[in-house]
Amino acid sequence: MDKGVVINKVVITAEAEFDYESEFGISPPVDDIKQETAEYIDGRMSRFYGYYFRVKYLDETTDRMLMLFVYKAERFGCMQLWEVRGICPAEDWSAELEEDGQIREWLNSKMDTPEETDWVWDLRIKESQRRKEIAEEFGEEVESEMPVIKDMLKNYKLNQARIAVGENEEVKALKSDMEFLDKCIDQLDDEAQAVLSLLYKRGLSMSVVGKRLGYSKGGIQKKNNRAIQMLEILFADRKK
Repeated sequence: MDKGVVINKVVITAEAEFDYESEFGISPPVDDIKQETAEYIDGRMSRFYGYYFRVKYLDETTDRMLMLFVYKAERFGCMQLWEVRGICPAEDWSAELEEDGQIREWLNSKMDTPEETDWVWDLRIKESQRRKEIAEEFGEEVESEMPVIKDMLKNYKLNQARIAVGENEEVKALKSDMEFLDKCIDQLDDEAQAVLSLLYKRGLSMSVVGKRLGYSKGGIQKKNNRAIQMLEILFADRKK
């Protein structure tokens, strides 16, 4: 291969994926974004300067024009890495936000945040994950309550409405499950209770809950996942 040839490889960061998911509620078209961004870079290699550059991208999935924020990253031999660190609707960007540093501050926010959690729960979560890994290594089927829990949380308000007006056997079973879910939530630490209550009982969005509880970008998603893992452990204990 010609030593002067540069292969541009585009990486979509977890933060950028979260931006897209929190905006549209679905996973981003990663492969298409990578391909179009790489083609854009290939055609304009000599024109890049400054802290980062922006690429407009027409997303066919949502039929929206998006703004991609791309950083030059490490280089390995002839391969140059580029990171898409942020994604937003194109109309959300403005020169004023760029100039006063708000865009840069947003792009530099990370999903990984310092944790102050109950070490007992942290240990139980790790042990549960390890048991699943061992079972999978031996080809054993792993029973999981996770889909059931997520469905109950997602439809929390609807389930409560059904319970309020229904009296058949199916509703009675649903009432029993929802009461157990509430009891499990009450056993979690204050942080996990707050996250689940705001997201599902009150039906607030991820972005609103994140701002209200003071979590950095993506932090609320991690907190939510952790809380649901705790619920799964309690649901598994119910069957013992």
